[in-house]
Amino acid sequence: MNHVVLVGRLTRDPELRYIPGTGTPVATFSVAIDRDYTKKDGTKETDFIPVEVMGKPAEFCANYISKGRLVAIQGSIRIDQYKSQTGENRTFTKVSARNVQALDSNRNRTDSPYPDQSRGSEPTFEPSFEPQGLDPQGFQAIDDDDIPF
Repeated sequence: MNHVVLVGRLTRDPELRYIPGTGTPVATFSVAIDRDYTKKDGTKETDFIPVEVMGKPAEFCANYISKGRLVAIQGSIRIDQYKSQTGENRTFTKVSARNVQALDSNRNRTDSPYPDQSRGSEPTFEPSFEPQGLDPQGFQAIDDDDIPF
């Protein structure tokens, strides 16, 4: 069984490209994940894991997540083998993601498309106590012609 679940922060914005011929979208990025243990000097080591996403999730990544966002990734480990320009056989390990979810909100980010939220303030809501669409006795008017019985 080859199943991976990761939670970490993007180290760079996703790069979106399309496979020639099929037009399938492919997004690539890497995720920083701290290891579970702390060294004697109190620091943690961080792994930078390359991720590749294909299809609709790739377009989601390119459009809605960016560097620094906390994401959850579900997928599998893939090992690609290739020959370098010098003729050496090389391997490259990455996560092939099937599902990517943004875990933090865009609320406190300065590049948020919602101006009220980019400053970290909550949107304002002022309730109205005036009934709308009601007759003076507090009942909603019903048009009898629309009732089928």
